[in-house]
Amino acid sequence: MDKSRLKEARKHGNPIYPVSLYDITCPPDAPLLDLHWHDELELLMVTEGRAVFRVDMNDYELQTGEAIFVNSGELHSGYVVGDQPCSFSAVVFHSSLFNSGSIDYLFDRYISPVLERRYDVPVHLRREPGNMYDLLILLDQLFAVNRMSLMAPELTIKGLLYGIISRLINLGGTAARAKPEQEGYRIERLKTVIEYIEQHYADPIPLQKLAELARMSESYFCRFFKRITTKSPIEYMNNYRVQLAANRLRQSDAKIMEVALDVGFNSLSYFNTVFRQRYGCTPRQYRSRTEGQRS
Repeated sequence: MDKSRLKEARKHGNPIYPVSLYDITCPPDAPLLDLHWHDELELLMVTEGRAVFRVDMNDYELQTGEAIFVNSGELHSGYVVGDQPCSFSAVVFHSSLFNSGSIDYLFDRYISPVLERRYDVPVHLRREPGNMYDLLILLDQLFAVNRMSLMAPELTIKGLLYGIISRLINLGGTAARAKPEQEGYRIERLKTVIEYIEQHYADPIPLQKLAELARMSESYFCRFFKRITTKSPIEYMNNYRVQLAANRLRQSDAKIMEVALDVGFNSLSYFNTVFRQRYGCTPRQYRSRTEGQRS
């Protein structure tokens, strides 16, 4: 992770072909998409159920067949709506896919303005007549290609991405105004705070320290943090710690108390409580359920 551990560590594709596609299913009582960000762009389509996705400071409720566009560097997360499972497919791709490496008219004319927010393109993509519907059809085709055994699928996927970006631009237009400088600055401050949390999760982290990093008063910081992430700073820290603990439980035979201490919990009972809130079971039960998944 270059800027922070919140910045997704997963490599999407490779430098020559920076594209990855994913199919994910989530039960209604489990986290769908944790808060994160990456340099790549992303198109995500709900294929079953309903979900709410947050992109920076805005929430979008998606029905089956709808999608969202996430620009480079945007914080995003999601949760399931209702009591039914939710599935989604996602394509994550770096803008370098469209750059020839030399002077590139198409990249400079169309891709750069999207990355720099000089084009005001939609985030929530619905199945409405016109370019939006056509875009979603292309996205359907892209995911279908990924599931088929075809010759040169990369060429087809790259061509479909060109068509998708073209329609996305035509759905928007020249941005009436750039994102307010203060708002962008605060988002960057938030990234700094989360970077600190994810580098020092094993240590006590006082709220005052986080507020200082954000250059805000403690009370304002807590309100701002929750407005962006939908969680209080304490809730976010605890969720991150138990997520790390769950990884340890899956991948090692370390004692549960040792795992709790390693991720920043000094009380086993409190660790068990927070873990159950997140995963619906105790750490011991979680380990038993996932024993067969160890690599």
